[in-house]
Amino acid sequence: MVQSTVEAFGMSCDFEGEIIEILYDNLGVVNGDKIGKPFSDLLDGGSTGKTFDFIKKIQNEDAVYNWEFNLICEGELTPINVSGFLVDHKILIFGGRSIETVQLMDEMTRINNEQTNKLRGVMKYFAAYLREQESKENQIYAELGRLNNELTNAQRELTKKNIQLTKLNQQKEMLIKEVHHRVKNNLMIISSLLNLQSNYLKDEESKEIFKESQNRAKSMALIHERLYRSIDLKNIDFKEYITTLANDLYRTYVKDPSRVSLQMIIEDVNIDINSAIPLGLILNELITNSMKHAFPDGRKGTVSISFEEKDDEFILKVSDDGIGFPSDLDYTKTNSLGMQLVTSLTSQINGKIELDRDHGTKFTLTFKELGL
Repeated sequence: MVQSTVEAFGMSCDFEGEIIEILYDNLGVVNGDKIGKPFSDLLDGGSTGKTFDFIKKIQNEDAVYNWEFNLICEGELTPINVSGFLVDHKILIFGGRSIETVQLMDEMTRINNEQTNKLRGVMKYFAAYLREQESKENQIYAELGRLNNELTNAQRELTKKNIQLTKLNQQKEMLIKEVHHRVKNNLMIISSLLNLQSNYLKDEESKEIFKESQNRAKSMALIHERLYRSIDLKNIDFKEYITTLANDLYRTYVKDPSRVSLQMIIEDVNIDINSAIPLGLILNELITNSMKHAFPDGRKGTVSISFEEKDDEFILKVSDDGIGFPSDLDYTKTNSLGMQLVTSLTSQINGKIELDRDHGTKFTLTFKELGL
């Protein structure tokens, strides 16, 4: 059970209102073994009817805010502000002596619900898109870019609240991790949906578009998986992320490992969410470009990736010793949506990208930490 200096309690109940787990309690609400007992056992005898209405309203409306009950706290009847939420067919009940404590928990739940609703909207969009098979490329990429911006803004809001509300840090971290877990799960659902629907496509070009879109969704999901595991948003292990993403793409695009090899020199570097999501998408595009186009007609070679922090700058290099980037093509003005994403996202993190066409293709990206 989590302990806190805030005068509050939190518990998990089943759908009927019987207590499953006490999340935290420093009000003395839990007097004896209450696991498996109804929530009404914590109240005075005159509140049974009101408790039934409280649980029933949560079941019907998913959330109930700021009800006042007289709870037995350390043997005394005490007025407590209580809110309840329906999550995955379980009821979470939070309460505290001050209404501000409950309002904070309400706010965190609202942020989680808003983000989940946005992701549901994206999934509905993809379903309609797949049925109609219209605007196969631009609509998917535009929606993924919009989703990336919305998720980044949501993370900034959550991080600012973490700084402002240090006294409720343990409770808040629990909810933040749940948001990242749900975001990651929904992005993986989008990726799986694209994979399933691609099986119904006839032409290879359309299948390739869906594969690239699927990889972009997975690259963002990997970021949120790292956030779910991290202690804080300033401590994402980007070495592990690059290694996982590069190996996934290698298995996807390189059918003969004896012909094309993958080399990585990655320092132990931690970066925050504001840089991680756009950098992950840039990395996805550059690695994919080398593995798909650098070694045609059975040509052999190596794709190399390096990432380091030097002074106050981060340096990412993705290179290959393949046929080279076309000399007559300006990557900043190409119609390729992948290179357009690289240029746009580089600007988003205030970075600088350079192309070296000698001995194959080498992109070098330098940027500084954006901060929160």
